[in-house]
Amino acid sequence: MMRIGSAIAIFAALLGLTIFAFAQEAGERIRGEPSWELLSAADARATPEVSAKLRRLLARQPLDQAKLNLLFATEAKGDLAAARRQSFTKTLNELGWRDTPTQQNLIVEAARTNDPNAAILHIDALLRRGKLTDDILPVLLQIEAVPQATALLAGRLEKHPHWRVKYLHFIAKAQNPTSVAARVRLLNRMLDDGDQLSHAELKPSLDAMVRQGLRKEALGIAMRANGSRANGELLYDPDFSKFVALPARDRENPLPFEWDARSQPGASAQIVGQGQSGQLRVRWNGNGAPIVARTMTLVQADQVPDLKVAVDSLDAASSLDKFRFELICRGQRPVTFRMGDGRISNNVATYRADGPAPCDYPDLVMRGYPQGRNASAEITIEALRLVTPERSGG
Repeated sequence: MMRIGSAIAIFAALLGLTIFAFAQEAGERIRGEPSWELLSAADARATPEVSAKLRRLLARQPLDQAKLNLLFATEAKGDLAAARRQSFTKTLNELGWRDTPTQQNLIVEAARTNDPNAAILHIDALLRRGKLTDDILPVLLQIEAVPQATALLAGRLEKHPHWRVKYLHFIAKAQNPTSVAARVRLLNRMLDDGDQLSHAELKPSLDAMVRQGLRKEALGIAMRANGSRANGELLYDPDFSKFVALPARDRENPLPFEWDARSQPGASAQIVGQGQSGQLRVRWNGNGAPIVARTMTLVQADQVPDLKVAVDSLDAASSLDKFRFELICRGQRPVTFRMGDGRISNNVATYRADGPAPCDYPDLVMRGYPQGRNASAEITIEALRLVTPERSGG
């Protein structure tokens, strides 16, 4: 397991490569000499004349951060005594957080002394000012992967810095399973601390977890974040009531276990409010086999659930054969629900799965089922419930 100090050291080194240009402004004040404002810049020693000149300039302007950083970096490339180094870092810390090279050098010092708390504070200082954000976020994601960093990073995010949302969304670019597993740990820590994670903040992380097969973890975090439970159901929102209670912006970007109704050429699907619950309204021209609605279920692998579909009228029930319901898992053969004879009662159709669920937490999808000419259909569904055969009375 990589130590947190190693991650910060990598971060400091990468910043050294990207931030060297910041040294030029200060270096130009001492024409003809190299620019050594950054500790992590090129390894070269200053001449004694340069160091002496810097000390004279700094004596006249002791709070000039550019000169102080340049002198610090210059002396650090030689044999800098511990007491002298501590004096530099103490003064730089006292001069505030608005100077980019100062924060860079303090990050390098934090890496050298293996002080992750200080490193994250100075990273925060750069991000608060929008400095080097595109360079910092990928490496901060690496730091997040170190378990010892979880509490420190959670602590900064819980203060709601302006970079919080951008960082939480950055996980969408992660391809590394370690980064996604680390995000599970981070969000659980934030929830343990009482943080309120919004729908928009959660979505990129939960989607990344689902892509990496961490469906159980995604569902657990989402349930904790919104204080909801499935109440013994195998679908989180069987009557669409939770979906219609969402703000419009969240309905357009559903979480994995919320309903995703999809309109596309030839098919229209939408969930609308109806009393205390909702309705799924579908129109389909009969072409293709479009998925018009989907949601993640709480079904476990090897369970063989029944599906109960409640429609608004007996006429609507006659259109059910134009659609197919399936449990799907990536890389697995779908499990199809089939309706037997005499399985419609009180506008509720009961389907039986033709096999066990192919994985834990599969998606339930509703798709068009083409049947040749005149296959267009219109239907209003009031509820979809997955139940075990014992509960369904089968």
